Formats: sequence, structure tokens, C-alpha cells
Amino acid sequence: MTINPEKIVDQNLLKDDKGRTIHDNIGDSRWGQLIYPSPAESLKKTDEGMRVMVMGSYLLGYLLMETLHEFERRNPSRLNIVGLITDDPASPSAKISVKRRIWRKYDEEKTIALETAMIESGLESGVPVYTGAVKTEYFRKLLKKWKPDVILVCVFGQLIDEPIINYPEYGIYNFHPADLLAGHGAGPQPFQDLIDRDAKTSKLTIHQLTVELDGGPILGQTPAVNVRFPDGSMTDNILVLDDKMLQPVDVVGALLTKTLALHKERGMKTPIHKLDFARHFDDKIREWLMKPILSDKPSDKLPEPSEFVDYGV
Repeated sequence: MTINPEKIVDQNLLKDDKGRTIHDNIGDSRWGQLIYPSPAESLKKTDEGMRVMVMGSYLLGYLLMETLHEFERRNPSRLNIVGLITDDPASPSAKISVKRRIWRKYDEEKTIALETAMIESGLESGVPVYTGAVKTEYFRKLLKKWKPDVILVCVFGQLIDEPIINYPEYGIYNFHPADLLAGHGAGPQPFQDLIDRDAKTSKLTIHQLTVELDGGPILGQTPAVNVRFPDGSMTDNILVLDDKMLQPVDVVGALLTKTLALHKERGMKTPIHKLDFARHFDDKIREWLMKPILSDKPSDKLPEPSEFVDYGV
């Protein structure tokens, strides 16, 4: 008998920490679960600071979550991660455009490993993780329970509707690995766009999220990121490009988080409309981003926040 891939994810999660709890009854959602961390994982939560909810998946979402976890560890009174909503590619019922998005490049084993890692990133941050549909009454209740001040979105497979977009007082921001300001790479296949255009560089764009896919007002961008090999040739492997374009996610994630925290601490109860991310990238970081791609194969390791992340207040 073939085991449901989602059940394998559950087994992995409980094997790593038996104190976690998994709830399959999630009201009107047709797929997914609500997963709670163990008491030990929640022990260091202070419930202070900017309340941040993350909607993310895959490697870019994982790196953002790991960065926020480290930020909260260092600044527990300034940041409070309250929940993670993530894709559930292991579930055949999930409506997350698997065939159009990067999940299509992975076999079942790798998909299970990546989903497990993403969920564990949330649980190890001491927060509940939801893998179901977001345009449901069940999720609306979760949103009101978690009460996020801000929502950060990074590789998420569901369309996000106005009740969610309009909820956080300090805004909802999407991390998209394409140069949206130049009109490139909107939609679920930004890396294929690089290949089709035979591009030399790209940028990571952070924009305010709206109901128009990748069409919200642009908050800012990173400096250019080199997407070529040392000899100037271009890869046709989108997973290699994905590895390269995730590099600045941690730096801009920490910078946006610090700015939002300061915004709240100063009593400014509005979203941020412009942030000059590139100005904060010194020559050393720019040089790092412009280094050529050195391998024609994607990395088999999970990304970790780099030495260039500034967690200072």
C-alpha cells in the first residue's frame, strides 16, 4: 500500500519532536492541516514587538523564515513571529498550481523533504503552521486569533484575497525574484523568464501585495544579481537560477523587518511605501551578488542566512 505523502510529512515532524500536535479537522478547507509546535519549541516566545505572519514556501520562503527566526532570537522584544502559512505540495488535493510552479521540478521524495523543512522552520520558531486554504472561514478565524501587524509573503501558491490583504495595519509585502520594475518576470515562472530573455542579471523585488498578481506598488529592489556562468553562458536549469536569486532574500528580509519594527515603535500606524534597499548593500555584498554561477547543478543543501545579514537595531 502506498503511503499518502502528507502522512510521511507528519511522520517526519513527529519523529523530530513528539510534543508537536497535528490537527486534520480544519473546518471548510478542503486540504491541509494546522500544526502546533511542542511546548519546548514555544518556551522562548515573549509575545512582544512587531507581530509578523509569514506566507511562504520552498527555498526562498524557508530562508526568509530562518532569517526572521534569528532576528527574533536576537531581538525578542522587537519581533514576534505569530504564524506561518505554507504550501502543501505533498497533498494531491491542494490548489497551489503545482504544475505551473517550481514544485513541478521535484520528485515526491524531494517535495516531502522541502515541505517538512519549511514546516519545521515555523515550528522551531515556536509558532503554529497552517497548510490549508486561505480563502476560508477557518483561516479568517486564525488571522483574527494571530492578529499580525504585518504579513510577509515569499513564494506562496494560493491567490490572496482582499480580507487578508486589508487586515494588517502595517501592510502586506511580497518578495518576488524578478525585476518587476523593468516589467520582467511577473507570475509563477520568473526563472523561465530569465532563460527566455537570455538575461545577464536580475533583481529581487519587494512590493505591496494586491489582488493583481505581482502587480502591487513596488517598495524597493536589490542591486543586480549575476545569473551567468563565468564564461558568460546561460543555464537552462531554473533550479540553478533559483539558488542564485535567493541570495539577497535574507538581507532584505532583515532590513524590512527592522524598518517595520521601528515604524511601529515610533507610533506610525501605516504601511511603508518606499524603502531604498539597494542603498544598504555595500560594495562587498554587491560584489558577492555579482559573482558568476559556479555549478550547473542546484544545491542539495537548505539555505542559511548569510554573513551579510544585519540584525542590529
